[in-house]
Amino acid sequence: MSDRSDFFSDSRRRFLKAGMILTAGIPVARMYPYALNITNREQFDGDGDDKLYELFRQPSVAAKPFVRWWWNGDKLDAREILRELDILKDAGIGGVEINPIAFPGGDDLAVPSMEWLSPEWIEMIKVALEGAAERGIVCDIIVGSGWPFGSEILEGDDRSQLITVSSQKIRGPGEIAIEQNKIKEDAKPKIGWPYKGMEIEITELSLAPLKMDRFVPPVRIDFDNRQEVIRIQAPEGEHILYALVKVTGFQAVINGAPGASGPVLNHYSREATEKFLNRMSDTLFPRLTSLKGFRAMFCDSMELEGANWCRDYPEEFRRRRGYDIKPYLPYILYKVGHMGQIVQGDEVTQVSGEAKEELSRVRYDFFVTCMDIIHERFLTTYTGWCNKHGFKSRMQPYGNEFHPLEASMPIDIPECETWIWGHTNRETNRTYIDFVREPASTNVNKFVASAAHYAGKKIVSCEEVTNTTLVFNTTLEQVKICGDQSNLSGVNHSILHGFNYSPAETPFPGWIRYGTFFNERNPWWKYFKQWTAYKARISTVLQETEAFADIAVMHPLADMWTLYGPQRDPFPGLLYPSYQYKVWEGIHKNGNGCDYTCESIIQKSKAENGHLVYGNRRYHTLILLEVETVQPATAKALSGFVARGGKLILVGREPHKSPGLVNYKKNDLAVAKTVEAMKKAYPSRIFHIEAPSGDIVEWFAGVQKQCGVKPYMEIDRPNACISQIRHRTRGRDIFFISNASQEERVILNVSFPDTKGNPQLWNAETGDRRPLPAEKTLPIDLPPATSQLIVFEESAARPLIGAAPVRLRPENGNSSTLKGWTMRTEHINGVTETREIDTPFDLVDDESLRSFAGYVYYEKKLGNAAGYLRLDLGKVYGVSEVSVDGEVIGNRWYGSHVYDLPGDASGKTLCIKISTTVGNYLKSSPNNQSGNHWVRNGGWTPVGLVGPVRLT
Repeated sequence: MSDRSDFFSDSRRRFLKAGMILTAGIPVARMYPYALNITNREQFDGDGDDKLYELFRQPSVAAKPFVRWWWNGDKLDAREILRELDILKDAGIGGVEINPIAFPGGDDLAVPSMEWLSPEWIEMIKVALEGAAERGIVCDIIVGSGWPFGSEILEGDDRSQLITVSSQKIRGPGEIAIEQNKIKEDAKPKIGWPYKGMEIEITELSLAPLKMDRFVPPVRIDFDNRQEVIRIQAPEGEHILYALVKVTGFQAVINGAPGASGPVLNHYSREATEKFLNRMSDTLFPRLTSLKGFRAMFCDSMELEGANWCRDYPEEFRRRRGYDIKPYLPYILYKVGHMGQIVQGDEVTQVSGEAKEELSRVRYDFFVTCMDIIHERFLTTYTGWCNKHGFKSRMQPYGNEFHPLEASMPIDIPECETWIWGHTNRETNRTYIDFVREPASTNVNKFVASAAHYAGKKIVSCEEVTNTTLVFNTTLEQVKICGDQSNLSGVNHSILHGFNYSPAETPFPGWIRYGTFFNERNPWWKYFKQWTAYKARISTVLQETEAFADIAVMHPLADMWTLYGPQRDPFPGLLYPSYQYKVWEGIHKNGNGCDYTCESIIQKSKAENGHLVYGNRRYHTLILLEVETVQPATAKALSGFVARGGKLILVGREPHKSPGLVNYKKNDLAVAKTVEAMKKAYPSRIFHIEAPSGDIVEWFAGVQKQCGVKPYMEIDRPNACISQIRHRTRGRDIFFISNASQEERVILNVSFPDTKGNPQLWNAETGDRRPLPAEKTLPIDLPPATSQLIVFEESAARPLIGAAPVRLRPENGNSSTLKGWTMRTEHINGVTETREIDTPFDLVDDESLRSFAGYVYYEKKLGNAAGYLRLDLGKVYGVSEVSVDGEVIGNRWYGSHVYDLPGDASGKTLCIKISTTVGNYLKSSPNNQSGNHWVRNGGWTPVGLVGPVRLT
């Protein structure tokens, strides 16, 4: 890596000459390798009023990362449970989510499975609760096992239901023979986890025209459902024959453990939901009365595979929407594929004109009714049940059947998810992650976090570092970037995905159900606690302060649902518009902050003094992304916001119509008139902006200039690698800034125009804080994967560790590349080898080392090192630890692997230890069922010290 001086302009050199610089958020020895006047911790013992900083120094258990603790196959032993709790506590984990799940395969050590809610299983729960309480660990528990909720005991309409359709073109006149089995097989949902005991019933046959420009109800055909071959008389001409098909119990619980597998629950039924939940509370909770118990009950992914029905759905639809849904069903339903996606290709009535308009509005009403019923009968029932028994509800409330924002609001701890996305370059056969182009946070994160802000929820939880592509190849640096991107999206509580229950005697790598290899047998596990300490301090600050946003963004949900239907979040089948989930990134990377909003929030907001206000959320700007459809009440609220000084930005399109069928012409006219009147009355506050077609960061920078949107953080050169969030609390303004690149170092000049007080740098790895120059513009140096926590403190009375400004000694402009190394490899399989090399290299480039996993040592005796101050390892894939003459001088688990040399190192023995990942080893081990399964289809992952290694 080049010397720091190479990166600074003359103006920055003058700033350095004054003796102060804001550098990366890393330990003191890394941030200030030649710092003077560093006072010791005794200078600050806490003044009693500085509670946030005290919590930052020593985070509470609630702020530490939790883990999803997969109880694989419920093959449990009390001693093993306690052993694993000890491991987790030592690693800095604050809580566990007990998560029984199907056994993943491999050597089960002849351990039998316990059945969910059986007496012996409950005894293991008691062991876990008692052991966790003794160790100061918090416990959550999943309701049931796997996802979605379900059980072998569910029967009849208590199981998930789907109304779907099969269609074909027929010609009359004459008798048409229809085989029921063929229709049922055609309509059968093509999903990933079908339940073998599903029941399929044809509920209606009807004839409809081939084409239709004005709506005509289909003609129902009487038939005898007991006949295997149904015979009907077709009238003259060509027709579309529709068969409505109801499928009950069509989905199986995904990866359910014994006792909680079987068919999925009917989430549209309050009675079925209560029956399922009460079985757990009636069986388990009375046995736990003397224990501390759980913090929260957890509900995992709501992958309902398109479930859309319950026995009273037609009546509920009429009550809520004001008309009968049944004549429309053949036209608006579709066959269901994976994750509830639409299966195209059937012969159906081709609609146009008024018929197309009417049916699209009915389709919207149908989907909204599904969301309403799920919200009332499942979401509120679930949270009510949790609270009744003294627990919080924790849930991932999104999917086809859920409003992406409103569904999170009744949940006590709403949860989203953040993923590691690995890809393989087929030309080089190397795996890679690009966090800049493909951020770890999913599209639901901002919805969930925004909902929590509106509902006044303190905690935004996240299933974090979810990983199916680089399970054994993820580095600690990548874990950090992934976690940082969670925080940037609004998350403040990490539930790691995950920790596998796996006895110590299980052959390597153990029982692996899912997730990043968070395991004591991972070579980098020794250093994992450094990340958990860092993460706990970041979470502390974000949990104890209020997220700030000055812009609200509304997505065209009504338009998407009308045209295409709801999408399966967090992995939608389509994006509407294609850029919709990139806009928030452009906003934050240009120094503003945003929440997502929706029509119900806008309607309930107040407009005052140029702001849209909902509770304690205040926005000076509202952005609509290609929104054409809004309710009249929403249009009225928009007009009121603009009238009171608010700024409205319309991207691509503007509102001009209403959703739904009833009175739609009247409502369309009301929306159009309101918007036109608003535009005429307040032209200077309404901006029409072209939709982005390229770089989203550059696009929003243009929006800021064109619309006069002032950032709270002014960045001289916004960069796609760098994003930020702002939090506030009494007397403090807090900024978290992060670099998502694993390669690029970024240096920025940043101004904070509306902050008060003096800036400090809070170090999330050490718990220290340092004064920064008392200026509103600061140079910020962000090497790869680094982050900073900058706090503006209004009170000047609080003492600081290192109260004098940190000063840097000049850096040596010379450098010397080190060559001639003894390389020793210690494989986790016990094999040790030694060889002489000239310069370090990626081990994957050497076929004899390609499958290596473990520890690599690079040793050499230094020559004349006088005058050199630092050791720069260059590029490292893994965790580095450096010792000089046997004395460890530090380690680096992310970012720049640069070390402060301990005085004159001339003639001393330098040793560099690299702890690697294990994926390459498992990729080359086809007989290792547990491990090879996850890596066999990917490429090789770079491993080891690549360098160049330099003295500087």
